Amino acid sequence: MNFVIPRGATGGSGISSELYTAYSTPPQPGANRTPFVFDRDGAIQGSAIVHTPRTANFLIQQTGYYEVSFHGTISPFGSPTFPMVIIVYLQLQGAQVLGTDISHTFQTSGEVVNFSFSQIVPVTTVPATLNVVGDGQSFLYTGINITIHKISDL
Repeated sequence: MNFVIPRGATGGSGISSELYTAYSTPPQPGANRTPFVFDRDGAIQGSAIVHTPRTANFLIQQTGYYEVSFHGTISPFGSPTFPMVIIVYLQLQGAQVLGTDISHTFQTSGEVVNFSFSQIVPVTTVPATLNVVGDGQSFLYTGINITIHKISDL
C-alpha cells in the first residue's frame, strides 16, 4: 500500500495564545444589575485581555472572536420574597450578550444553584468592556470563574 499522510502548512498552529481566567471564592452579595467582582486572577497569557483583581470589568484590547465561559453558585440572601427569579448574563459595553442569559426561580432561602454559560463573542471595536451581571433581588454568589479566550481575528 502506498499513501501520503496529509501535512498542514509549516509555522504556527493558528490558535491564539490570548487568554485570561479569573475567579472568586468567598461568598459575595449581589444586587440587581450589579456586575460580579472577581477577586483573583488565574492563568493569563498575552496582553489582549486585562483585568484588575477585586474588580468586575475585563478590558478587551484587540478585536476578534472570543470564547467566554462562566460558572458559579447563586443562593438567596437577606429577606427575599419568594418565588424569586435571578438572571445571570454577560455584558459587552453595557449591553447583554445574546445567548448568555441563565435564570432560576428560587422557592426557598435554602436553595443553592449552579449557573453557567459559554458563548462566542465578536469584539469589533476596542477597547471593549466585558462583565457578568446578576438581575433580581438580593443574592449571594460564590465559586465564580470566568475564562476569556481569543479564538481568532475578525
